[in-house]
Amino acid sequence: MTARLLRTAIIIGFILSTSSAFAQHTYYISKSLGSDSHTSTQAQSKSTPWAHVPVMLGATSQAAAHTPVPGDRFILYGGDTWVAADLGINTCLGSPCSNGTSGSPIYIGVDQTWFSGASWTRPVFNCQNTTCTTTGGALIWLYSDYWIFDNIEFTNYKDGGGSNVIEIVGAGVQVENCYIHAFSRGSGTANSYGISTNFSSGSGGVNSQIGPGNVIDGSDSPNQDFMGGILHGQTVFNNVIRYVYNGMNGIFSDIHGNLVEYNYVAASGDHCNMIFPQDTFSGNVIVIYNNVIRHAGCSGGTSLFTLANSSNTSSVAYQYNNVLYDMGVNSSDGIGSGGHTATGVYYDYNNTVVTTASYCFGNGEAPATKSTTYYENNHCVTTIPPACIGTGTTCVDNGGNLLQTPAQADANTSPQFDQVTASEVYAYSPAASTNSTVGHGNNLASMCSGSLAALCNDTTYPEYNTANHTVVMRSVNARPASGAWDIGAYEFTNLQSQSPQPPTGVQASVQ
Repeated sequence: MTARLLRTAIIIGFILSTSSAFAQHTYYISKSLGSDSHTSTQAQSKSTPWAHVPVMLGATSQAAAHTPVPGDRFILYGGDTWVAADLGINTCLGSPCSNGTSGSPIYIGVDQTWFSGASWTRPVFNCQNTTCTTTGGALIWLYSDYWIFDNIEFTNYKDGGGSNVIEIVGAGVQVENCYIHAFSRGSGTANSYGISTNFSSGSGGVNSQIGPGNVIDGSDSPNQDFMGGILHGQTVFNNVIRYVYNGMNGIFSDIHGNLVEYNYVAASGDHCNMIFPQDTFSGNVIVIYNNVIRHAGCSGGTSLFTLANSSNTSSVAYQYNNVLYDMGVNSSDGIGSGGHTATGVYYDYNNTVVTTASYCFGNGEAPATKSTTYYENNHCVTTIPPACIGTGTTCVDNGGNLLQTPAQADANTSPQFDQVTASEVYAYSPAASTNSTVGHGNNLASMCSGSLAALCNDTTYPEYNTANHTVVMRSVNARPASGAWDIGAYEFTNLQSQSPQPPTGVQASVQ
């Protein structure tokens, strides 16, 4: 009996010692109130915070000595500013690297009840017009696994020659609610990105997410011609990207609920695309839905061109519920699928595409594509019909598509009275139950599972709140399980009279 009790005590002691080695704590960080000489116990109080996050290059003393463990939370004081001498952040400063787990990620972010001033604002990382990058080559180098980086404002970042603001290298990383703006470049012309996934290093961004709520906005930047929005990402959702030379570029698996608008010709001569997924991030499938792409205006660019440079011989792409309008690009201002060598199958459902210069939908790119695209329930406002482009392509019209000229779409006379315009709250949504798009589409409810689940159920679209630089998601009606669907991205719901609504389900985390 004594031996059994002894063994039990040893086991309990081992469990307790193991769990204490990975104890989860919340640490408070304030540049204006904190000191890195505070102990780790003191830093767990808002009254005695550290001045720096332990993985910040400017950290010293007790803060620098701390090694983050799974479940640790580092809360930045709202309204505080960290400058170039404090920055950047490298999650692999320690040895070994500090990794979270899928169930206990490490968090750098905010508690919106803890701030300076009259109301909460994001903490600010101000590079003071310097490069301020880490040894990893980015301002924020997320090399480790399972980190969440949340609600930081980045300003006055000056590119030093192709370095990115935030670089995801680990697995299970999430970047959300960040605001990147007022960037500039030096004398060189190398391209940079606001958020990038380095899939060739570390864990390569597997199971990582870019979103929700990131804003990359170059409207107040002296140079928009070098900065891109997002380079590579497995799942990219509910972000706003504007006034950059390239909205999204690279390899992706899931792109949904994003607003991409206003782009510029790159100083390097690179293409100025809006959404340009060149290949699949993992596997053979890519889904692109509920995105709004608008106000493009640069030479040589594309609006939405999927698998443009892929060599995948069995790729499958689903593109649905997207809205494209005011597309002033001269390469491809509609929805294109398949590149020089890509083969596969592409499905384009319930998109709304408005163009006055080119086709709504195109399949492939000369000279040697051999892919098939199926079109159904799309609303095309154009003077040029959908077209197959490239040798060996096949375009299959499954019905429910509507081709209108701009004059017909904006008609205020019988028989249409459509008045479908960009000036509506939901641009080019049906304005009345008598619209030509209402009740004239095919019912695709039987297809709404797997990669097409959101075709029926996820009908939220992004908008930009310019007052506080946040992403607002607005909901519209889901499509019916039975009966005819509407043509295009929107179901008729008097959408044009609705005001933007704030996101729901948002809760403050009180520590």
